[in-house]
Amino acid sequence: MWIVYASIALFVIALIMLGAALIKTIKTTRPIMNEMNQTAANIQSRMDKISSEATQLQVTQGEIQGDIEYKKSTITGTIQEVKRTPDVLKGFVKSMK
Repeated sequence: MWIVYASIALFVIALIMLGAALIKTIKTTRPIMNEMNQTAANIQSRMDKISSEATQLQVTQGEIQGDIEYKKSTITGTIQEVKRTPDVLKGFVKSMK
């Protein structure tokens, strides 16, 4: 009968040791997990900032492209008129004669 009591006592001691080891492990890993969560949050905020900057860059790029197209069409129109100038002057000179 004493073997049964010794087995139960050994089982209880094993459970206590398991609990103590589990508590020690949790106490050790909690700061590491908190640091990892903080690092992940920091990375996420940086990714959000990069994403918003990329969006702003696309908007600015669209504005620049629109401005370039406007200036290109203005310059093209001006060049067309400059090319017509000799013909207009010839017509003007002929009409003066």
